[in-house]
Amino acid sequence: MTANLKIAEDDFLRFCWFSLPPADRARMLSKSAKTAWLFGAGASYHYNLNRFGVRVPLASGFFKAFNELPPSQGFGAHIGPMISFLEHYKGVSPQNVSQWNENIEDFMTSIEAKLEELRDKKKQKGRLREGDYADLLSYAMVFNNMNFIFANVLNEAQNGASGSLYHMLLETCGPNDSFITFNWDTLLDRALVDSGGWTPQDGYGVSFASIFDSGWRKRMQGKTQYDTKWKLLKLHGSTNWLVPYLAVKFDDIEYTSIVPGSDRVFLYWHSSLPFPTHKGRWRGGYTTTCYGYYPPNIPGNLFEPKEISAGPGKVFVRFTPRLFSAYASSLEQGVPSSPLLVTPVRQKKYDMYASTIGSVWDQAAEHLAEATRIVIIGYSFPRTDTRALTLLKDSLSKRPREIAVELIAPDATAIVGRIDESVLSLAKSVTPRDVTFEQYLEDTDKQIPSKMKKAASQDVQVRNWIKMMMGLSSASEEQRAAPHRGSGGTRNGH
Repeated sequence: MTANLKIAEDDFLRFCWFSLPPADRARMLSKSAKTAWLFGAGASYHYNLNRFGVRVPLASGFFKAFNELPPSQGFGAHIGPMISFLEHYKGVSPQNVSQWNENIEDFMTSIEAKLEELRDKKKQKGRLREGDYADLLSYAMVFNNMNFIFANVLNEAQNGASGSLYHMLLETCGPNDSFITFNWDTLLDRALVDSGGWTPQDGYGVSFASIFDSGWRKRMQGKTQYDTKWKLLKLHGSTNWLVPYLAVKFDDIEYTSIVPGSDRVFLYWHSSLPFPTHKGRWRGGYTTTCYGYYPPNIPGNLFEPKEISAGPGKVFVRFTPRLFSAYASSLEQGVPSSPLLVTPVRQKKYDMYASTIGSVWDQAAEHLAEATRIVIIGYSFPRTDTRALTLLKDSLSKRPREIAVELIAPDATAIVGRIDESVLSLAKSVTPRDVTFEQYLEDTDKQIPSKMKKAASQDVQVRNWIKMMMGLSSASEEQRAAPHRGSGGTRNGH
């Protein structure tokens, strides 16, 4: 029997597609037009495979997630400054914190605005009044505190099975595509690694000074199974990008690193064994890219001696009461680190990492401008995020009316209405789709049979393989349809 591809059913062609190794699918799509995928928080909101069943939160539901996850429970996380701040400045008593749910971006913006006000006062008057100084202590401490709380909530929410909608998306992405995200979570990072076609070693477009992968090393172990041009460009940093500890200094109210001369960025990937961390507070039970409240300390030998010395005539003195353990910890050596998270507020503390973040934005602009289409999933383009609009506008202006734009969100039509016409007029077309990420992928799944047919028409090896699969399928059906011969019968059927 000769297999006829024209009569192949869609379900069979879809079966063939998913039966192929990812490397084969990438090869089939090697000549497909480039898509630049742009993600916002709405794209990761679907994920709730952590042991608490809590979704990776949106800005409006961050504190609700905080109260449902371990950071708000027990001594595992240091949340005292935030609880004290809420009581004294928001009128939220400790017993009512679980009912409080202010938008995290509004909350952080208000804190930073107050710090800027105090900084300006100090510059003008030379010193602060007693009441202002008390405000400085509270606002600075809660701002420093929130950086770890923010990362910990995301780490707890994404600490589960790797499977996510990003895995489904990658099954139909071509090897020339690129991925740009405003998110800090690492769900897409893990999906890319699982695909076999991406590595964090150089896939972020960032040159890391060192990588923690079961120990600090210059390079990741292993390599990709097949070649792609995939880049994951994280415009606001990531929970697993680490820098020497950053905090607001009380004397000049500026954001300063514990290693002031360093602009290096480090990557945390995985550890199943304890690692040195701040005050020895390592906690286990975390999957790839995730860690407990404090990330690993950075070894001192990764810095120049002068970078981490106290300086002429000074010494480091440390006294830490042991509140969480009766014994001194052996997991304290090294330089404490902070996650590199740039939230959509004016954070001067990251000026020293402008070269890294700026490079990521520059690369994103190039990838957007090179694409045939830009698909934006789960990003609402808030009016305050002017840099994102500028990024889109500048990218489209390089090839006016040549790049198609699609927006995927339950309120995509409303989002389009918020974007200035001067931006959208530069696109070849603008298509809002008022659907969720999952619904969008279901629609994409319907296009798989046509992808399979196109690949077969262009490549004889693919065509012959499908015919072979059709032949095997037909033989199997014929065998199932044949009369069953029981072991107890005779040759004459009696």
